Amino acid sequence: MSKVLTEMRAVVLLRCAGYCEKCGNALPESWALHHRKLKSRGGKDAVENFVALHHGCHNLDTDSVHLNPSKAEDKGLMVGSWQDPELCPITLPSGAIVMLTKEGTYNYLERKTNG
Repeated sequence: MSKVLTEMRAVVLLRCAGYCEKCGNALPESWALHHRKLKSRGGKDAVENFVALHHGCHNLDTDSVHLNPSKAEDKGLMVGSWQDPELCPITLPSGAIVMLTKEGTYNYLERKTNG
C-alpha cells in the first residue's frame, strides 16, 4: 500500500472513530477501505470517496455493499459513475445524514437522536 493511501486510511479510521460506517460495529484490525465511487466507474483515491467497512459489510455478507449495490446507493455507500462523491451524502448507522469532507470529517446535514 502506498504511503498516501496509508495516510488516507488513517484519516478515515479517525473520522469513523473505529466503527464501521455501514453497520456501526467496532472495526477489527483488518477492515476494508471502500471506494464509494468504484475505481471501475472512475472513482479516485480520496478521503471523501472512502468509507470504512467490515469485510462482511464490504463484500462477504449477503447484505454487503457489493452484493446489494442499490441498497448501498440508497445510503450513499456507493455512488454512480456520473456522481461526485464529495456531493453525495451518506446515512450513518445512527441515521444521521452527513457529507464526507476532504479533511476527513463529517459535515452533518441531519442528526438523529434517540427519543
